[in-house]
Amino acid sequence: MKVALKAVVRAWLPGLRFVGVACIGLMLGLAGSIAATPGGIGGTGIDPGGIGGTGISPGGIGGTGIVAIGPVQRFGSIFVNGGEYELPAQTRYRMDGQPASEKSLHLGDLVRVHAVEQGGRLDALAVDISHAVIGRLTQIDRSAGRLVVLGQTIQILPGTLLRTAENQPMPLSRLKVGDEVRISALDQGAGHWQAMRLTQLSAPPAGHGSPFLLRGKIEATSAQPQRVKINGVWLPLSSGAAQTELAVGAEVVARGSQQSQGNVIDSLQPIAPLAAPIGTRVAMVGFLQAGAQGRQGWELQGFQIRGADALMKAQLQSAARSQAAPVFIVGTLTAAQTVAVERVIPNVNALQFALTPLAGAQTPPAKAGDMGSMPGTATQFMSNGAGLSTSSPAFVAPTLPAVIQPGFTAPSIPVAPAVPQVPQMPAVNMPSVAPPAVAPPSVSPPQVPVVVPPTVAPPVVNTPSVTTPSLPSGLQIPTVPRP
Repeated sequence: MKVALKAVVRAWLPGLRFVGVACIGLMLGLAGSIAATPGGIGGTGIDPGGIGGTGISPGGIGGTGIVAIGPVQRFGSIFVNGGEYELPAQTRYRMDGQPASEKSLHLGDLVRVHAVEQGGRLDALAVDISHAVIGRLTQIDRSAGRLVVLGQTIQILPGTLLRTAENQPMPLSRLKVGDEVRISALDQGAGHWQAMRLTQLSAPPAGHGSPFLLRGKIEATSAQPQRVKINGVWLPLSSGAAQTELAVGAEVVARGSQQSQGNVIDSLQPIAPLAAPIGTRVAMVGFLQAGAQGRQGWELQGFQIRGADALMKAQLQSAARSQAAPVFIVGTLTAAQTVAVERVIPNVNALQFALTPLAGAQTPPAKAGDMGSMPGTATQFMSNGAGLSTSSPAFVAPTLPAVIQPGFTAPSIPVAPAVPQVPQMPAVNMPSVAPPAVAPPSVSPPQVPVVVPPTVAPPVVNTPSVTTPSLPSGLQIPTVPRP
């Protein structure tokens, strides 16, 4: 019996081995099929085009949308309004409406950063660099710090970054009428700008016209001759300029050349509105300006500004009346180009607002030439508001910077923000004066005369002698006769 059983086992053993191998193969194949199924791990699904969240645009990184508008304050990523924005490989760059690269960024440049919060940091999806004016200097008032370029009045402040074509610091005295300059500035309205950075450009080759750029609002147009009025200046249009309908009130970038016979616009490009979903957080600095004719409220950086409530409307009204320097606002995009403001801080230092001081002697990374006037090492731009830290929901401020700034958990609204160093009082060496040696006078104690008391003899008192009377020796009792 045992011999027969052994024979059966030997006959079936190869078949059993084959079935086991087939089962293992089937299991591995099924696992591979599951892993290859679109949708990701555990059925949650990771959609093509980026990491989850609200998402700003297809192909981007998800998260909460944030837009920051202000000058570049510091490098090492970039800092804007005290918030730190990482520049991943997929970040897109444009300068004055044209494609650009990260190398186009400089300290003091006005930028619009479109970012998302991701993993506790802010990743920039797009960075747009904007210049106010590029052209030839026609007037210079060094005592007042005012320049005129293309009919625009440019105010130079003590902290404005002045740079050569090689990106090296230079004094205002080096500029002269006829120099080509490129200016990043905040619009104060009516053709007035507050400069944050001025770069002296190389002179064009002989016989060539100087290129110019003017950013502003169309105020009027004329058909014969065809020209346009931008920021108070009439400029003719060349025959090759875009013939699109020019709407009064439109924000545009005009480019052209400065010839001996005058300035002529070669192209007129509308400034595209912000492409962001409703609910995007917006944090920006600038000068509040009255709304265009027929519009209530204010305008700032191309946005219609509205107070989120009656209290905020009153604060905006107060800030608009007293703005000696830019204001900082935080709000939410509620409609196309309309921001409902939830916080306003008047009179801030745009180049230093909400920046955290660097630890110890640490200096921030900077491009060549920018180190000389990093905010905090140069003369202050305007100190009111520097070093403030703001906190607003939905904004990750720099480790404010740990602000989670704009829209943010504060910077941190900065962080909070940096207080200028108080100059040390010079040490005064006091002369060493030895006190005069004064010996106390020697005073002898007064001599007290010895008084000898007089000798007084006691009086002699004679005691009288008293003789004691003698008593009779015995009393004789008389004898009484007997009867």
